[in-house]
Amino acid sequence: MSEHERRTVLRYAGLTLAAGMGAATGTVAAQETDADGSAGDETADGESTTDEPVTADGSRGWSSIRGDAGNTGFVPGSIGPKPPVSVAWEDDHGGTFAVVDGTVYLVADDGQVRAIDAVDGSLEWESEITAASREEPVRAMGPPAVAYDTVYVTSRGDEPNLTALDVATGDLRWQESGLGSETNLSPTVAGGLVFLVADKVLYALDAHGGERRWQFEPGTVTTDDGQERGDYLQRDSVAVAGGTVFALSNKRLIALDAETGDERWTDGVDDWASSTFSGRPIAADGVAAAVKAGVVTIYDAETGTERSTVPTHSLDVLTDDRVYAVTDAEDGDRKTVTGYDSETGDRVWQPSDGDGSVASAVVDDDSVYVGLEESGVAAFDRTDGRGEWRVDTGTEPRQIAVVGDTVYVGGDSLFAIRTDGEDRVDGGGDGDENSSDDGNESTDAGNESIDGSENEAADDTDTESSDDADETPGFTAGTSIAGGALALEWLRRRIGDDE
Repeated sequence: MSEHERRTVLRYAGLTLAAGMGAATGTVAAQETDADGSAGDETADGESTTDEPVTADGSRGWSSIRGDAGNTGFVPGSIGPKPPVSVAWEDDHGGTFAVVDGTVYLVADDGQVRAIDAVDGSLEWESEITAASREEPVRAMGPPAVAYDTVYVTSRGDEPNLTALDVATGDLRWQESGLGSETNLSPTVAGGLVFLVADKVLYALDAHGGERRWQFEPGTVTTDDGQERGDYLQRDSVAVAGGTVFALSNKRLIALDAETGDERWTDGVDDWASSTFSGRPIAADGVAAAVKAGVVTIYDAETGTERSTVPTHSLDVLTDDRVYAVTDAEDGDRKTVTGYDSETGDRVWQPSDGDGSVASAVVDDDSVYVGLEESGVAAFDRTDGRGEWRVDTGTEPRQIAVVGDTVYVGGDSLFAIRTDGEDRVDGGGDGDENSSDDGNESTDAGNESIDGSENEAADDTDTESSDDADETPGFTAGTSIAGGALALEWLRRRIGDDE
């Protein structure tokens, strides 16, 4: 059994124990992946063993910059940490990351790729990106994407490239160069392909070997006034869902067949002189969404028919029934997050408190998690908007992600935030007194309630809707360090004895 396989087995075994299954039975999730990349993790009884989302290849976690190939920022079927919470571990390298199967894959600010144990923050491997044409390593850049036991990263330098690394070792699997000098910062992986925009061209590469399958370039467009106008793909990540790739140019949303690159449908702006598409596209559950001429437009993903519009110029999260957007607060001095009904466009959710300015948002079944421009991350109830908890990390977040019971925050450093308590079975290291050699010690510094109290759970379960400005319940904070490594250590030793 490889080290990566061992860690994955231990992780799912811990989740199974947490669900109340007997340790003596040794029941572990068995992962089955279909040819099209769909997958399901089931026990012998046919029941799901984890609430984490399934990635393109059937693995579990936050596989790309916005969580999945559709850029949704939404984790259905998952519930993140509940108060009291604290920082479980910290890595002093900043950057952007993905989290899959118990490992955080960080493209660090120093240009290296690091694999970090998601449970205790210990370093698994560190890799530099090398190119055949250069003696010196090149700098990895932008968010990674993880699928098919591979980490996909782009790099900067005289010859930018897309590099595929083995998830278990960091060793080079393949590398594709010559894609252009303006390489997209964020690859998208789905259906056995890696999609990447470079020099205004969308490439589809084989995810297993790097061979080019097809490429697409919009070229010029004849507008209503009879003029030929250039229209170029934006460098942000494309969205992939239901066998369709959605890419934004300056003036159009373009839907392409993911397997062949053939154009399925397009929608353009009415006023080519002043209107544009902006941000990144989002796709899921038969719909696609994009910011068109300053308004979120939602389309039928199959036909391109416009379904609805949402009166906001920002598109951050798409759930089954809502659009969440980071917008200007009513006081005009800060940013907040607002939830809109995706069919009617009505505002249906906002935080009932919070005086900080919001930079980003992600959502799971129970909560909305926001990165704060000043420092740290906060969680709000998805139903009524009340504040659940807030942690000051001492750095402005560039990325947040929620995987299982952990929120990961990336800024100048990387943080893992979890529920405090002694019942955790996935908290701990390799049996070395629950600590790592990197000095990644747990801390609860900066974790406070909005009214300054500590360990005070919000007990008003009948809080009215956040539209009532008088309802501003406080955050709940935690003070203790996450523990409970004994069960995990017992499993490690059992596996070691079996080998």
